[in-house]
Amino acid sequence: MVEPLAERTRDLYADAELRLLGIIARQLADGLEAPSWIERKLSAVQAVRRASQAVVDELGKAVTLDVHDAVAEAYNTGHRAAVAELGALSDRARRLVDDVTPNAQAVDRLAAETVDLLAETHRSILRAVDDGYRAVVAEVTATPLLGTGTRRQATQDAMNRFADRGITSFRDRAGRHWSMTSYAEMAVRTSVGRAATEAHTRTLTDAGVELVTVSSAPRECPLCRRWEGRVLTIGGPAGARTVEVEHATDDGRMVPVRVAGSLDEARAAGLQHPNCRHSVSAYTPGITRVEQAEPDPEGYEAGQKQRAIERNIRKWKMREGAAVTPEAQRAARAKVRQHQAVMREHLAAHPDLRRNRVRERVGAGNLPDPRVTAPGRDQVERARVWSGDERTMREMSDDQLAAALRTPLDDRAHARIEAEADRRDTEALLDRAAPRGRLAHDLTGLSDAELGRIVGHVDDADALRIAAEMDRRDLAARLPGVRADLVGVSDEQLAGRFREAL
Repeated sequence: MVEPLAERTRDLYADAELRLLGIIARQLADGLEAPSWIERKLSAVQAVRRASQAVVDELGKAVTLDVHDAVAEAYNTGHRAAVAELGALSDRARRLVDDVTPNAQAVDRLAAETVDLLAETHRSILRAVDDGYRAVVAEVTATPLLGTGTRRQATQDAMNRFADRGITSFRDRAGRHWSMTSYAEMAVRTSVGRAATEAHTRTLTDAGVELVTVSSAPRECPLCRRWEGRVLTIGGPAGARTVEVEHATDDGRMVPVRVAGSLDEARAAGLQHPNCRHSVSAYTPGITRVEQAEPDPEGYEAGQKQRAIERNIRKWKMREGAAVTPEAQRAARAKVRQHQAVMREHLAAHPDLRRNRVRERVGAGNLPDPRVTAPGRDQVERARVWSGDERTMREMSDDQLAAALRTPLDDRAHARIEAEADRRDTEALLDRAAPRGRLAHDLTGLSDAELGRIVGHVDDADALRIAAEMDRRDLAARLPGVRADLVGVSDEQLAGRFREAL
């Protein structure tokens, strides 16, 4: 009854995830054929970070309001459901229970806990976007570039892998990675479920009801099968037993009721897990007729296959949102249609199944990837960055540094890689600008930024030559009709801009 309330929060995170992927894809696609693409993308990290921060800030404000509304609505739903189940009580007793004001403190507590839990992941979201963007650029950089076509394909392949993973912002104790959307939906579904259950059981307990029965749901999973149609106690000890309770309408008459255990015991064993179809309702001794459970393992398998098809549809929709080129976008859209056709065939073969298009939208589903990736080359290179010294960093190749960047890293590790990359860039620049320790005769091929980087690595005479070149450019920028934004770029960069303008 209340799990759909989590869909609103899930949609907020799904929309944010698509927007973040779009920010990365658009930034990578900009100037893809320019010779200086790699340098421009590395310098655009701050722009990606600012745009992502704006999305996350907006997300945080919307989630806070949505979670409080969802938890309050769930609590009221659980309260009203319990009142509706108390039909065997007298009118006066039902009115007494119905007039009880829902516990505002419990609602605020559950909502605040959930908001805090989600807010903790927002920093991880920004880190994941930053790491993902850097990893894509590093992966493309490490690819032998034979032409712009190769770079375009390498960029799209890297973005496909990033989109398949999603923006992973949380890793649980079992080593499973949760995407931001899945984790948010799981957290809110848990919260609204707790709110509804707490209101439901508290209302029943206030009315003197101590027993509940578990519904019989179609296509039940193995975790819940043993509890279907069973009677449970709201409180009390665990374990199966027979209890004597008074008949609901025959005063003084005691009837034996076989209980399978307590509600807490059943939940600890897996009942009402995420995506569970089972609910509990008040058990009235002598009146309630317990549903007979009918196992349906074939239906369960068909339902699981439907979930797999839904995952494929979501996967290709994510790839469509992360497409760098129009060709990749059209290919992903065709794959979406292909898996939607598979879904129609599956539903035609199993008429008892119903298509829920909401589950085919990006972000639907709230289970993490159960696979734990074994340590591979990337993890080995990450360990070298974390534990090695300066000599280790110098010995690592560009490919090895790029492999480490494809793994989750803390700020210290990122700083070490950036420092080493900066050292190598400076070294390469000096080889070009001051071969064998002497400043090149022609400085027009060097930009203002490049001249500024090498001025501290040359002698006083060459430093004066650099200062003179900078003065010449400043003077040229003040001439009538001269564009100041083009004076500080090198001849090579001017040629790149010319090719882009054609």
